[in-house]
Amino acid sequence: MSKEADERILALVKPEYMKKIPAFIRGHATGNSCRLIEKEHPDLYAAFEADGSASGVEAGLPSDVVEQMRVLINGIFEQRMRKHHML
Repeated sequence: MSKEADERILALVKPEYMKKIPAFIRGHATGNSCRLIEKEHPDLYAAFEADGSASGVEAGLPSDVVEQMRVLINGIFEQRMRKHHML
């Protein structure tokens, strides 16, 4: 569990998804999404965790890894937002 990795992952979420999540549950929603990725995709999470010294989301990471994470995190957010009738 790395705060820097979580921040880099959450930077890939579409801004319109983040705006639709009420502020009082945003921390819970984002934190649990990162924990889910950490459990189900440890190799992908480790890639974001390993190169935490580089600045920026995509710095030091292969573009295919970044794109894979972008699809994954936005898919999780979309699924949960549909479940709660937010989309």
